[in-house]
Amino acid sequence: MKIVVVNNYKELNRAERAVQNIEKCTGQTVEKIDYKEPDLQTRVAESGPDLVILTGSSALLSKPRTRELFQPEIDLVREAKSPILGICYGHQIIGSAFGVPMRDLGQMLHAYEKVSIVKKHPIFGGLPSDLVVAESHRQELTKVPEGFQHLAQSTTCRVEAMVHRSKLIYGLQFHPERSTDEHPHGRIILQNLVKQIRGS
Repeated sequence: MKIVVVNNYKELNRAERAVQNIEKCTGQTVEKIDYKEPDLQTRVAESGPDLVILTGSSALLSKPRTRELFQPEIDLVREAKSPILGICYGHQIIGSAFGVPMRDLGQMLHAYEKVSIVKKHPIFGGLPSDLVVAESHRQELTKVPEGFQHLAQSTTCRVEAMVHRSKLIYGLQFHPERSTDEHPHGRIILQNLVKQIRGS
């Protein structure tokens, strides 16, 4: 299975860690493409991905200049030809592509938190209704974008997980790739997603 990771981190060590974590969780070798690559859509399409994963970032999409920098990635989502998973900032990129603004939480959330499933979905196969997953963000989507199903929420964030109703576009506000043996739920979600895309 060909997974392409669109890296949104400025820091090289964070980008490398994200790739390593995704490879460990999915059992797949991935190809990394930076969001700043010229003609991002063509570059991603030429890689022939079965799945495109958009990483987290310390950038804030509420800033107009930031949105401008990431517009090619927003366009990539809007015109998606391959299945897409947005993680944290990548989830917010998906929300932006479908017209939803950000809300600032006023503080950075950085901990393993309880996330409650509000709608059953194959990506949650074999998991309890309350997940424990890694959170690391200070902004969130103000609502579920039109055309998406709301899948999960927490006490700190309403739109923790969502999926497009007709396209294979998934958004997770939490970090499933930051799983541990003690907190394996995120890893199981990624493995379920890989299975679902293989079977689609």
